[in-house]
Amino acid sequence: MRLYQRGGQIYLDPESLDADSLRRNARFKMTCRAYVRCVVQGHILLEEIGNYTEFEKIVGKLSKVAGRLGVALSVDDDLQDSFAQIRELAEQRSRLGNEIKRGDHKHDAHLAEFSEVVDTAMVRPLKDRQMRDAFFLATMGRAGNFSVPGSGKTATVLGAFAFLAARSMVDRIMVVCPKNAFDSWATEWRLCFGDKRPLSLFTTQDNAYRKLGKFDRLSYIRTRVGGCNLLLVNYEAAIGVAEELSKVAGDRTLLVFDEIHRVKRVGGKQANAALVVSKSAPYTFALTGTPIPNGYIDIYNMLHILYPREYDNFFGFEKSELKNAEDSDIELVNNKLQPFYCRTTKDDLGVPRAEPDELIKVSSGERTNLLLGVIKNRYRRNKLTLMLRVLQMENDPIDLLETLNPEDYRWIIEEDEETGEVDAVDYSDKIVGMIRSAGASSKRARCCSLIGDLVAQGRSVIVWCIFIKSMSDLQRGLAGMGIEARTINGQNDLVCRSADLDDFRAGKFPVLITNPHTLAESVSLHSICHDAVYYEYSFNLVHLLQSRDRIHRLGLPQDQQTRYYYLSEDYDLGKPDPWSLDEEIYTRLREKENTMLRCIDSEILETQPTSQEDLDAIFAGLFDD
Repeated sequence: MRLYQRGGQIYLDPESLDADSLRRNARFKMTCRAYVRCVVQGHILLEEIGNYTEFEKIVGKLSKVAGRLGVALSVDDDLQDSFAQIRELAEQRSRLGNEIKRGDHKHDAHLAEFSEVVDTAMVRPLKDRQMRDAFFLATMGRAGNFSVPGSGKTATVLGAFAFLAARSMVDRIMVVCPKNAFDSWATEWRLCFGDKRPLSLFTTQDNAYRKLGKFDRLSYIRTRVGGCNLLLVNYEAAIGVAEELSKVAGDRTLLVFDEIHRVKRVGGKQANAALVVSKSAPYTFALTGTPIPNGYIDIYNMLHILYPREYDNFFGFEKSELKNAEDSDIELVNNKLQPFYCRTTKDDLGVPRAEPDELIKVSSGERTNLLLGVIKNRYRRNKLTLMLRVLQMENDPIDLLETLNPEDYRWIIEEDEETGEVDAVDYSDKIVGMIRSAGASSKRARCCSLIGDLVAQGRSVIVWCIFIKSMSDLQRGLAGMGIEARTINGQNDLVCRSADLDDFRAGKFPVLITNPHTLAESVSLHSICHDAVYYEYSFNLVHLLQSRDRIHRLGLPQDQQTRYYYLSEDYDLGKPDPWSLDEEIYTRLREKENTMLRCIDSEILETQPTSQEDLDAIFAGLFDD
C-alpha cells in the first residue's frame, strides 16, 4: 500500500489489494474507517488531516493493518516532507517563544534594537518588563498577553505597535474590546505617543457611524476607517460587519482582542464574529488577565483567533479534550501553550503593594436575623437568588418586596450557566409586616459613615455595588451628608459615562458609585483615587481583580498607599460564631486569588470553580444546622 498526495488531498493506493475489499476488511474497518472519505478510481481518498500528530497516528494505524495483510505501507517523500515541515514550523515557533521568555542571550541584540526604536517612538517609556513583553509580542506576531489586570497590557501593545509601525509593517491598530475600554485605549495612546503620533480615531460608537443603516456601515468601513490609526470596535458591533473588518485587519493592521475571555463560548455570535475578523490578520494579540475563567475549553476560541490556519498543527486540541481535561491532559496543554503567551504580575513591574484589606463588620439587627431565616428557607434550592436577596436585605429590607429576576444579574455568573427561576414576590401578610418593620440598614449607614470619613480627609472614593437601587440609595444618603456622588451603571450612555469619569479624575466630585459589570474593565482611576469601598460584591474573581485594579495599577509612585474596605454584615444564628454572607464571599475570593497567583508562579493556567461550587461553599455554614 502507498500513501501519497495529489491536489492537496491524501490518497491510499491499495496496490495489490482491491480498494472495496480493503474497506470491508474487519481489521481495516475497526482502525481506519473513520479516516476514509470515499473510493476514487480504485484509490481511497482520506479525510483531511489537520496536523502532523494526526498524520503520524494515521500512518501508524495503516502500517499495522498492512502488516496484518502481509504487505508493507510506503509514504511518498513529498507527503512525508510536507508534514515534517509543518512539524518544524511549530517547533520553531515554540522554541522562539520559550527563548524570548527565558531571556536567551541570542536575542539580546534584537531586543536592544527593538528597545531603541520603541523609546524613540514613544514619549512615555515602557518599564523593562513591559519592553520585554512588547518584544515578545512583536517577534511572535500572534500571541497572548495574560498579565494580571493593572499591569499595563495596553501600553505594552502600543510598544509592539510602535516598532512594527516604525518598520513599515503596520499602519494602524484595530482593537476589538468592550465599550467601556474605548476611553482607556484612546487615553493610553495619547499618553504613550503624544505629538509623535497624533491620534486619528474611529470607534463603532461614533454618532456618525451609529446613525447609519447596515449597508451604509459596510461602505463606511470600506472607505472611511483605513485612514485612522486606532480603530475601536466593541464585540457586539463586530457581529454585523465582521467580513468588512476582516479586510481592514488583513491590510497592514495590528489586530488586538482586549478582554478576549468575553468570546470564550464556542459557537457564540460574538466569538464567531471574532473568528471571522481575525482570519486574515498578519498580527494578532489576545489580551486578558483571566484566560480560562472556567476551564480549558475557554482557550479553544482564543487559539483559533490567534492561529486560524496553524491551530491544528501547533495545538490540535479537540473540544472534548479541553472540556474534559484531566491532570495529564492539563500538563500537555500547558506545555504546548507556554511559548505562545507572556504573563507579568504587578510585582514584576514594581507596582507598590496595596495595604492589607480592611473587613468592616456590622451587626445585623434582631428583625433582620429573623428575616434571614425566612429567605433562607424560601431560596434554599436557588442559592444565586438567595445570595442576591440577602444582599438586597442588607441594603434595605424593603427591597425584598420587589420582584427579582436573576436574569438581570447574569453578569455575576458565567453566561452559559443557569440562573434559576424568576423570583415572584408572594410573601404572607405576616412576612410583609416583618419586612416593613425591619428598619433602616445598619450596613448602608456604616458605609455612608465610612465614605464620609474618607472624604473629610480629602480622599476620592470609588464604591462598588451590585444593585442599581443600592447605588441610588447610597447616592441619596451621601447627598444628605452634603457629599456629591455620581453613579455609573448600564443605564448610562457612553458619552455621559466618559464625562463623569473625566470629572471624577479632575476632582470635580469626590465619590463614584458603580458596579463591575459596567466599569471593572480597562478604566484607569489611579491618578486620583486610592480608596475603594466594597458595599456589595460577588464570588466572581474576575470582577474583583478588575475592580481592584481600577485604582491599583502600573504608574503609581512607590510611596502611594492603596486601600480597600469591605463591608460585612454579621448574623446571629445562635451558634458560637456569627455567620456573614459577605465574609464567606470575601474568603472565597481570597482563596481563588491565591490559587491564581500560585499557578502564575508555576507557569500554568489556572481554572476556577463553577458558580454552583462557589455558592455551595459560601452557604455551607448557613445550612449546616
